This record gives sequence, structure tokens and C-alpha cells, in this order.
Amino acid sequence: MFKISPEDRQKKFSEKIVPYTEAINAIVKREKRMLDNLPASPKGAALARLNLAEDMFNLASHYTVLCRIFQRICGRFNEDLLNETRKALYKGAAYIEDLVSPWVDVPFSDYEDKVAMLSGISEERRYFVIRKMGLSIDLFKDIIGYSPKWKWVFVGLDGRLAAAAKNIIDMKSMVANLNPRSEEYEATVFHLRMVKKLLARAAERYREKYELSSQITEDFQQAINFLNALKRLHILLNERSDAEEVKKTVEVWSNKLKEDIRKKRGSVGVL
Repeated sequence: MFKISPEDRQKKFSEKIVPYTEAINAIVKREKRMLDNLPASPKGAALARLNLAEDMFNLASHYTVLCRIFQRICGRFNEDLLNETRKALYKGAAYIEDLVSPWVDVPFSDYEDKVAMLSGISEERRYFVIRKMGLSIDLFKDIIGYSPKWKWVFVGLDGRLAAAAKNIIDMKSMVANLNPRSEEYEATVFHLRMVKKLLARAAERYREKYELSSQITEDFQQAINFLNALKRLHILLNERSDAEEVKKTVEVWSNKLKEDIRKKRGSVGVL
């Protein structure tokens, strides 16, 4: 049976990826140019960071295409490309976190001044950027499939996505945007629906990481933080029954965490 040599595979791969590498190089150059020429005004710099975040999610998506092409031609993962994808996702998340804060369970007033720099940016645009972030993460997950090495990496990415999705919303204008006559109504409804799902998922994933892998109390505390953030949102939206259900879960998880900490301290004392 005819066997393709590694050299031929590499040549085929190099030919296939030309248009994607051109797009990647263009994004990298644009990022450097934008960082070198950030606007002096806070609002201008905020808009630049939003554009940079979107560019990084596009960059990650391009890298996932390269990962897929390499996998099909060479029959294995290319760890360098996977790491470039991960780095692009992290950079995109960091741009949003610099923009609106990475905090999970804090009142809106703690980061309101940052979000105010995005005034004039429509809810539709904010929702679009977060959807792009989520899509680029999902594409990365599809490439990896089930891989113990990468499994817990996605917990952090899912958490950063949930926090970014929540924090980029202007909670002050949200009530007005929920008026069905508002031009922002549809995007706001869909965005809030997505945030609730993301916060709940992040909480479950951090709890799973704690119980199945790390046993690090900070992971379980982070799971509780995401639930508390979800409870805050339900309260803000006057969704009392939903807030009460989340509150009950928070109490159960908090009690378990306290008990686990007590047991660990006890076992250390025995040693």
C-alpha cells in the first residue's frame, strides 16, 4: 500500500493553510498597530480593546482551522497550534477583562465606571462579541474532543466567558432595554438568557473540577461565586423564585465546602 512520507504531508499542509496564515499574519500586525496607537481618550481606548478582543477570537478561530487541517493530513494533534489557539483565546478574554473587569460576584457599582466607557456601544454589538468568544471556545473544544490533558483548561475558559458575558452588560440601562419598544430589547433578552446559562454552567464545571480533579477549595469557592453572581442577576431582574432556588443551592454547596475544609484540617491534625 502506498504510504505518504512525513515530508509530503508537511508540504500538503503548508499548501492548504496559505490563506489562513495570511489572515493570521494580518490580525497579528493589526493588533500590534492598534496597541502602539491606542487612543488617548478612555472611551476611544475602550472601543479599541473591544475591537482587539474580537480580533483575538477571530485569530483563535483561524488557528482551529489550521489544527483541523493538520489533524486530517497528519493524523495527530499539533501541540504548537493548539497552544496558539489557547493563547489567542486567553488574550481575547484578557482584553475584555481589562475593559470591564474579570470579577464574578460583585455588585455592578464596583465596576460601573469601566462599563460606562462603553456607552454608545449597542447591546447588539456587546452580545455579538460575547457570542464570538463563545463560538471560538466551542470550536476549540470540538478540535480537542475528550482529552484529559485539556479537559480542565476549558473550565477556566468557560468561567472567563461567563464573567465577560455578565460584566459587559450595562446593568443601569438594562431595565430600559427590557422594554419591548426598545431597539435593544431583543439583543438584551438573548444576552441575559445566555448569561444565566453561562453562569450556571461555569458553577457546575468548577464544582466538577473540584470533586473529580483538583480538590482545591478555591475551585469550589469559585463555583459558589458563579452561583452568587447568578442569584444577583435573578434578584436584579425581580425573578424571585429563581433567585430562591439558586440561594438554596449556594447554601448546600457552602455547607459542603465548610465540611470538606473541616475534614481536611482534621486529617492534617491527625498526621
